[in-house]
Amino acid sequence: MKERLRALCYGMLVWGVTGFVGCAPIEPLPPPPSTPVSISTFKSAAGKWAGILKAIPPLKDDDWVTLTIRDNGAYDFVSIRTIGIFHGKGTFTLTDGKLRTETERGWGMATLYEEGGRRMLKIEGATKEGTQYLADLTPTK
Repeated sequence: MKERLRALCYGMLVWGVTGFVGCAPIEPLPPPPSTPVSISTFKSAAGKWAGILKAIPPLKDDDWVTLTIRDNGAYDFVSIRTIGIFHGKGTFTLTDGKLRTETERGWGMATLYEEGGRRMLKIEGATKEGTQYLADLTPTK
């Protein structure tokens, strides 16, 4: 009798937990914005952006990067890596509705996407040695 009561209580507990978890609404993440927007002034892309920076070919780990763009096109970035911090600065130029930069180490191009009140800055670039980089950055404070 005692074992039957224990089994019944255990069964009700399992049923309750699975019912609670199973019925919890799961909202899917909205897809990233897919509508490119022409950047006509630096001010339209100014602010702080952050996201994952991926290398091609892949390195051991992806990096977290923060990019700050000022109203005059000046920028600085910080990339946090497992081996330390990589940072730099420069100035963007406006090219065909995109932000472009070129330094002695490589180049980068940023395209602004907006949709449904959300914004994303897609970055692509490469080093002079041939490593390519991609990042989808979202506004941050």
